[in-house]
Amino acid sequence: MARPRAKLDVFNQQEEVAKLLSKLPAGFKRERILAVSKGLKGEQSLADIAEDLGRSRATIQTWFNLYRQGGIEKLCEQSKAPRGPKSWLYPEAKKELQKKLAKGSFRRAIEAQGWLEKQFGIVANIKTVRRWLGKCGARLKVPRPAHPNSSPSKRREFKEKFARMAFKALKEHRPDFRDRPIRLWVMDEARVGLHPTLRRAWGLKGCRIHKSNLRRFEWQYVWAALQVGGGGSEFLYTNKADSDLSCEFMKQISERDPYAIHIVMWDGAGFHPPADDPRMPSNVITIKQPPYSPELNAVEKLWDMMRDDLCNRQWSDLDELLDRLTQFLEEFWNEPKKIYSLIGDGWHTLQANTCSAPLIPIKP
Repeated sequence: MARPRAKLDVFNQQEEVAKLLSKLPAGFKRERILAVSKGLKGEQSLADIAEDLGRSRATIQTWFNLYRQGGIEKLCEQSKAPRGPKSWLYPEAKKELQKKLAKGSFRRAIEAQGWLEKQFGIVANIKTVRRWLGKCGARLKVPRPAHPNSSPSKRREFKEKFARMAFKALKEHRPDFRDRPIRLWVMDEARVGLHPTLRRAWGLKGCRIHKSNLRRFEWQYVWAALQVGGGGSEFLYTNKADSDLSCEFMKQISERDPYAIHIVMWDGAGFHPPADDPRMPSNVITIKQPPYSPELNAVEKLWDMMRDDLCNRQWSDLDELLDRLTQFLEEFWNEPKKIYSLIGDGWHTLQANTCSAPLIPIKP
């Protein structure tokens, strides 16, 4: 004679089980509540419930026992027991691996595999190493070029002193700045032309992707200025880049709001005139960023997006290329939020507003 089944609803929670079953999303909690719900109805045997849920009879029995011990709370409690074997990548090795990944030291997973074996004696197959790289937060990226003379300390110092530099320049060149609105801009120029740019593209496995690579040395320059915090933008196409055109673009920025004082951050290109150049508009003040530090300027992100938009195509002439470029830049001209997405509440905004009299608004 079979042993009678122990009472399942020890805590009288049958109604709560029914309510939870109608609310819970798919997951381990709902699966357990569903099993208990079937058991409370008493219409199916343990084996039938196990077959319906695709679980073993022992698993369903374990869930029932948990429900008897502590009701819904015990049943839905997340197990804190470690799952699976302990990883061979012990904390010290993982920490050093993350340091190497931060510097982009490995081009392929097999290089990380060899380094782990040589440095820590950890022998693992390539599939395991790839999983470890993923758990360390690593992704396969194309490195950005950096000049060997680039100085992290100078970039950090520039960020910290930017607000003081701006106020010093304002006091020196425009003593009346407290009575006028201040506009902060980041500015840069780039060369675009018919010389093809090739970048990664999706393709079928086993099939090579070919793109036309006819090299023609015709180009123009595009100048861009993005307003920090305000969402404004200014663009200009020219056939060359020199000091006269630099001043002309500064004039274009100044005329956007003639009453305001415009602080423009740009790099130290040889054709960028100094702030006291007589050709510069009276309401424009320029601040030079440290040398070899393009990452300080948010316009570099715009150039990267621009090259993504123009890459992998053979343009018939410059007019066709500039038509496409104009379509791309119009999105930023017509939608200030796209400018804010490039700059955000970055260091430009935070540093400019650390003073007693903030330079710019926080949001566009």
